[in-house]
Amino acid sequence: FTVGPILGGGAHKVRASGSGLIRGEVNSTNEFNIYTREAGAGDLAIAVEGPAKAEIDFFDRKDGSCGVAYVCPEAGDYQISIKFNDEHIPDSPFNVSIVPPFNDARKRLPFKRSVK
Repeated sequence: FTVGPILGGGAHKVRASGSGLIRGEVNSTNEFNIYTREAGAGDLAIAVEGPAKAEIDFFDRKDGSCGVAYVCPEAGDYQISIKFNDEHIPDSPFNVSIVPPFNDARKRLPFKRSVK
C-alpha cells in the first residue's frame, strides 16, 4: 500500500497501537491502528506470521492513519511485522499471543458446585 503525503520522514515516524498488537483470539477479528501522517509518502507492508495463515484486511482512512484487522484460525504465538519503505517501524515486529476465545476456554473447565 502507498500512504501519506510527499514530505520528509521515514519508518521511525510511523507508530502502531491497539490491542491486536498485544493479544488476540482465535477466529475473532483482532485490530490495531497505524499512524503514518508524519512519515511522508511510502510503501507500507504488513505481515502476520505464525502457526497458521491469518486473513488480513487493511483500511486506509485517508487522514494519515489506517486500520488493520486480522483473523487467525489457530492459537499460538504470532509475529506481526510492519514495515515502511522496507524498514521496520519502531517496536516491529510485535509478538502476539493468539488464544482460544474466552467462552471456549470456559466450556472446557469442569465446574462442580458443592451444596452443604
